Amino acid sequence: MKFAIIGTGFIFRSHLQAINKIGGKIIDVVNESHGQNAWQEAVRNPEADCVVILTPNDLHFEMAKFSADFKKIVLCEKPLTINSRDARILAEKPNVFTVCQLRYHPLVEKIKSEQLSNNIKHQVKMNIFFKRDDENYIKGWKNQKERSGGVLFNFGIHYFDLLLHLFGEAKNLKVSKIYEKTASPPEAEAKGKIEGENYTCNWQIYVNRKENGEIIKKREFIINGAPYNFSSKDNLAEENLHLFVYEDLLKKRGITPQEALKSIELVEKIYSQKI
Repeated sequence: MKFAIIGTGFIFRSHLQAINKIGGKIIDVVNESHGQNAWQEAVRNPEADCVVILTPNDLHFEMAKFSADFKKIVLCEKPLTINSRDARILAEKPNVFTVCQLRYHPLVEKIKSEQLSNNIKHQVKMNIFFKRDDENYIKGWKNQKERSGGVLFNFGIHYFDLLLHLFGEAKNLKVSKIYEKTASPPEAEAKGKIEGENYTCNWQIYVNRKENGEIIKKREFIINGAPYNFSSKDNLAEENLHLFVYEDLLKKRGITPQEALKSIELVEKIYSQKI
C-alpha cells in the first residue's frame, strides 16, 4: 500500500514506524510549511492508495471528506471529528477509518476474558491522568480548545471509546465537574458517572494533577475491583500500538466513522452538561 501523509507533528514518527513495519511505501509527506493547499495536491496524487491525516483536530473533517471523495482509503488520527454532525457525514463515505489504538492494547483481551464473561452489572472506575507541561504543548494547537475540541476530545476520546467498545451504549450520564485552563501551566479536571445497561462507570480525567509534588501519569480502568493500567508513560503513542492499526488497514478493516460516532456523541453530551 502506498501512503500520502498530511502532517508531521509528534505522532508522525509512530505512523512512520508502523508503515515501515507493514512494508508500506510513503510517496508524499506534506505539512503547513509546504503551503496552504499542498495537502490537496498530495491527496490528488494518483499513486497514493491511502491518505493519513495527522493534523490538528479541527482540520480532520475537511481533509477526510476531501480524501474520501477522491476515492482514497483514509486513516485519520483521533478524534475523527470534534462534532457528531461531521462524523455522520463521513459515515456515508467508504474506506474511512480513525485511530483509537487503545482497542488493540493487550489488556483489552485480558479484560474480556477476566471480566466480560461474568453476567453481572460491572462496576468501572476510569482514572485518567496526563502530564502535559512541555512548551510544545503549551504553545501549540492541542492547548487551544477551539482547535483540539477540548481535553475530553483530545485525550478522553480513547478512553470513552474503549468504555463503549467493552461495555456498550451509555444510557444515562451525570457530569460532576469540567474545568480546563489553557494558561501555563495547563490544568484540567473532569469527572462524572456513565450508566449503561450492564455497567456503571465513575470516571475522572486530569491534566497535570500533582500528588506528593509529582504529576500523576496513569491511564487506568478498575473493573469490579481489578485494576488495569493501560499506560503510565508520557504519551499513549509510546505503547507502540499503531502497528496493529495498520495491519487492520491492509485488510480494509478498522474503526469506522459509525463506530467513532459513539464516543464523539458521548463527549458532546458530557460537554453539553458542563456545570
